[in-house]
Amino acid sequence: MNDQLILASTLALLLVGFIWGKFRYDALTVGALLFLVVLGVIDPSNAFIGFSHPAVLTVALVLVISQGLSNSGLTGLVGKLIGTKRFTEFQFILSLMLIAAVLSSFINNIGALAILLPITLNICQKMNWHPSKFLMPLAFACILGGMNTTIGTPPNIIISEYKSTISANTFSFFDYSYVGLSVTIVGIFFIALVGKTLIKLRPFDDNETSLINLKGYLFEVLVNEDSASIGMTLAAFKRQAGEDVDVVGIVNEAGGVKRIKNNTRIKTGQILVIKSPPDDLAALLNTFGFAIPEELHFFKDDDLEEIEVMIAPGSRLIGRKHDFFFKIAYEELNLLGLWRKGSKYRTRLTKETFRAGDVLLLGVRDLEEEDVTNKIKHLGLMPLRQRELQTIPSRSRLLKGIVFFGISILFVALNYLTTAAAFLMCVLAFARIKIIDGNFYRDIDWPIVIMLAAMIPIGSALQSTGLSDIISSFISYHAANLNQFWILFLILIVTMATTDIINNAATAVIMAPISAGVALQLGYSIEPFLMVVAVGASCAFLTPIGHQCNTVIMGPGNYKFTDYWRLGLPLDFLIIAVSIPMILFVWT
Repeated sequence: MNDQLILASTLALLLVGFIWGKFRYDALTVGALLFLVVLGVIDPSNAFIGFSHPAVLTVALVLVISQGLSNSGLTGLVGKLIGTKRFTEFQFILSLMLIAAVLSSFINNIGALAILLPITLNICQKMNWHPSKFLMPLAFACILGGMNTTIGTPPNIIISEYKSTISANTFSFFDYSYVGLSVTIVGIFFIALVGKTLIKLRPFDDNETSLINLKGYLFEVLVNEDSASIGMTLAAFKRQAGEDVDVVGIVNEAGGVKRIKNNTRIKTGQILVIKSPPDDLAALLNTFGFAIPEELHFFKDDDLEEIEVMIAPGSRLIGRKHDFFFKIAYEELNLLGLWRKGSKYRTRLTKETFRAGDVLLLGVRDLEEEDVTNKIKHLGLMPLRQRELQTIPSRSRLLKGIVFFGISILFVALNYLTTAAAFLMCVLAFARIKIIDGNFYRDIDWPIVIMLAAMIPIGSALQSTGLSDIISSFISYHAANLNQFWILFLILIVTMATTDIINNAATAVIMAPISAGVALQLGYSIEPFLMVVAVGASCAFLTPIGHQCNTVIMGPGNYKFTDYWRLGLPLDFLIIAVSIPMILFVWT
């Protein structure tokens, strides 16, 4: 079996793994890399070149800078800009998307969403608006904004670094803006004026409840010896507890959750698994004499305050269980409840495997707010429901943070420093003014960094084995009679389809050498072909798995898998219609 066939088969299996979604994408990519090394397709000396690649370093630094800007008070500033205004629905959705696009042009997409999501949920609650109207536009605006600069999204960084390896220069910081801004502005106004009407709005019920008024948390309660529920039938307990409380089942000896009938009587020592609004938990404990099982509850009741957090993509908790959470957070955080969209519970909370998009109700000890915030960030959790919008802790730190970041961008734009060098300087400056601390490693989304580092040598293997040349030759042969517009159209369609089912960075690594190969074989300039890959790799609008932002808003918006293409497909067509003429105008 030759190297080209092995590599093609491995990429196909990797694609299947991404679509399946059972395993983390970084683990899949590292596994594919090791497989290719073992079979001799990739030389062992080249297996880890990705970890020293400028694109990987730049992505990591951008993630740290994003968190630093948030720490400086950017979240509070945005909260004040939006949260204190009285908007109509149209004014709010337009303002929200414009702010999201600006933020995601300079910080990580998911970082921009993390800033704006709790603010959006609070305003929807205050105005009694359906959150589904705003969350998908918010996520799409974060994705669109990333197209505007080199650092806006990993594909742009990858494309720039790849171009530097095959030509004498690279794309400058704002080279993406010509096309990116056009696409972003047209896309935002399309969504605000027309696209929002395509969003499916579903009523929330007890099983699928808005995060604004969450009712479906999963709790475990221990029936104490003096519990008032002892001897009650399940039906009688439900009547007394209220219509919002449901008993999922009882924990059996094996640790599973067994359904019980309405005529089953409650006994001492049983552990009941219930669904309830978080605000009703304290009343249930007091009224019926329940307690939180010791393995979940380590603090006194009066030591706890409740917060709601979502497990973000890339969180350390994904694929882990309660014992891991306990090791990391037992001194500061208590897991009280879990909410998961559309799932049936068959095991205890301690046995449930955490997933991206899960919402956790945490009990927080009487600690400094900064300590709690740091722990939540360390675990990769995203606060959802906030009592008050965050205030600006220090106007001076915020101003210094923006100034240092602006200087680093200026150095890159004027070609005084490479992007990696300029942003390393920015990170050091942030550390000096204490916007970030010595634990900044926790601010890095390590799964995306590791996945990208593993994909770099796989992408190089596409060229070293000649597989990219074969694919490029095949495309060139069949597209020889087409003009440049239609060739770019075909590459853009393929890239868009790929990025909707696998990570956008992986899409850019794979498609960049193929697209450049087509350009060289047909005698065209490589710039428009690489630019079309950059645009296409960012257009993950058709599925909730194509981009982290789409994954995060699926639960809060009560969206289904098929809802994304209702708005995403017309948006894709619009982007095609705008981007290709702009690319040809600017780069040919």
